[in-house]
Amino acid sequence: MAHELTASDHMVSAGNVTPWHGLGAVLPGTLTAAEALTAARLDWEVTQENVFDADMAEIPGFVLNRRSDNKAPLGIVPATWQPVQNARLLEIAEALAQVDATEFRPVVETAGSLRGGRIVWALVKTGARQFADSEHFTYLLLSNGHDGGRAVKGTLTDVRVVCANTLRWAEATTSQLFVTHAKGVEARLATALETLGWANEASRATFAIYEALAAAKITADVAAQGFGKVIAGDAGALTAPQQNTRDEMMALYRSGSGNSGATAFDFLNAATDWVDHKRNFRERGNVPERRFEFATLGGEGDRMKTTAFRHAKALAGV
Repeated sequence: MAHELTASDHMVSAGNVTPWHGLGAVLPGTLTAAEALTAARLDWEVTQENVFDADMAEIPGFVLNRRSDNKAPLGIVPATWQPVQNARLLEIAEALAQVDATEFRPVVETAGSLRGGRIVWALVKTGARQFADSEHFTYLLLSNGHDGGRAVKGTLTDVRVVCANTLRWAEATTSQLFVTHAKGVEARLATALETLGWANEASRATFAIYEALAAAKITADVAAQGFGKVIAGDAGALTAPQQNTRDEMMALYRSGSGNSGATAFDFLNAATDWVDHKRNFRERGNVPERRFEFATLGGEGDRMKTTAFRHAKALAGV
């Protein structure tokens, strides 16, 4: 499946600044869910039609998902598959971001679609914190698939501002949202939202781990071995390209933004910095979009960062 942004994909970012992920037409101010829906051109719905074979015989048990605006096909799914519409996704993002129930704040920062609308996402800023001489922004990332291959997912994400490194809080199960599109999706989504642990608890746990990582001294040899695990798992000897990747990570470990080559926290930052910014995309197409999907929306880079986080915790004895 193609990864490029298509003519029917759009992004929008608020605040008059280009966001850390480099995507989106930049607008002033902040956005409500309704404003983001319109500005990102997500104000279309998923419609469903019967599926027929080449002889025009109906194929039972399946339906075709289509965009209501341009009639583009999104995917063939089981007849029991139920869509979660774009407007609903943005409403959820906005509602979950209202951590201060006393005052409504429109805080949808970015939103958009990928792969011709097969993936729709929204990013909402939920807070900020200082740690290790760097400001960290916390976000809720919600994503949804219309092609049958992605559930409704919600993850809390930390962005280390000094080099815009991102790390989802993968270890906090209460900060995860995962709801499939099987029959009754709205009822199950409502139940999941009611039990979703929120940012304060997950943030405290995450930054407690960071404190431990920053206090854990490691050698360059230990870091290099760890990067090998991040890159190749338990595959054994690294290939020549993988060795180059390890060397690039080692350089970031020693002197990347905010790093000094001494701790498990430097190790984690080097791995996330490489995934988010240094990984070379040689393929043709929109590089920011490819990088965003690779690093954030469950791609290989997302897996590498999760592995780095777990390995860093092991190094620190957490």
